[in-house]
Amino acid sequence: MSSSTLRSQQVNRAIYLGDEGIRLMRPSCFTAEVRQFHLRERLFYLDLLRATRYGLIIEVGCSGYRLIGIKNDDNDYLGIEINPPRMRRLKSRRGAVIRCEARRFFKRTRLIDEIMRRYDGKVLCILPFNFIGTMDAPIEFLTLVCKAPFDLALSLFSTSDTATVARHEYYDLCGISVQGVVRTDDYVRLDCSNGFQAFAFDPVFLVNRISSYGFRLNEIEYHDVCNFLHFKKGAS
Repeated sequence: MSSSTLRSQQVNRAIYLGDEGIRLMRPSCFTAEVRQFHLRERLFYLDLLRATRYGLIIEVGCSGYRLIGIKNDDNDYLGIEINPPRMRRLKSRRGAVIRCEARRFFKRTRLIDEIMRRYDGKVLCILPFNFIGTMDAPIEFLTLVCKAPFDLALSLFSTSDTATVARHEYYDLCGISVQGVVRTDDYVRLDCSNGFQAFAFDPVFLVNRISSYGFRLNEIEYHDVCNFLHFKKGAS
C-alpha cells in the first residue's frame, strides 16, 4: 500500500479541531456499537495491565483523560492531545495531558529518551479507539510511532460488514456524511463529503507491518466490531 494512497493533506486534523471533532467524542453521538467498543477496550487494557507491569501509560489522542481509569495506582499517565481539557494535571491520579500534535510528539526524540530513562523502559503507548484509522496519512504516522522505543497497543475498528455499518451510522450522527466505501485486502476506508477519511485496518496487515520494526505481538483480541493488539518492543 503506497503512502500516497493514505495521504489526506491534514484534512482529518482540521476536522478534529472543528465541531465534528467535538461530536466524535460526545457520548450522545455514540451508537450501541461504539459504546460496546469502548467497554471492550477498557476490559482489554485492564486485563493487560494486570498481566504486564508498566511505569507509564501514554494515551495518544486522549480527549479528556479517556483511559486514565485503566491504570494501576502506581502507574503514571500521560495524555497527548491536540485539543486538551482545561485541567492539564490530575495530581491525585498521577495524570497529566500535554497539548501536542501526535506526529510532533513522536519526533521529540530527546523527550522520548528522557521518558524511557525515567521509567526504566517500562512504558506502554496506546493508540486508542481507532486513532490510527483517523490520522492523516496513517501508515506514515504508524512508521513514526514504530520508531519509538515504547511497547505499543492499538484499538481498532474491525473490517467486518457489521463494523462498517456501525462506523457509517456513528459518523452520520457526528455530522460526517459517508459518501463511499473502499475495500481492499488491507483496509476498509470510508470516504466522506467533507474530505474526512476513516480507515479500519486488517489486523494481519498491521501485525506484519509493526513486526517489521522489531516488535513482537504479545496479545490480540478479535470481536465483530473491534480488535485489540498489544506488542512488545525488542522482545525475542
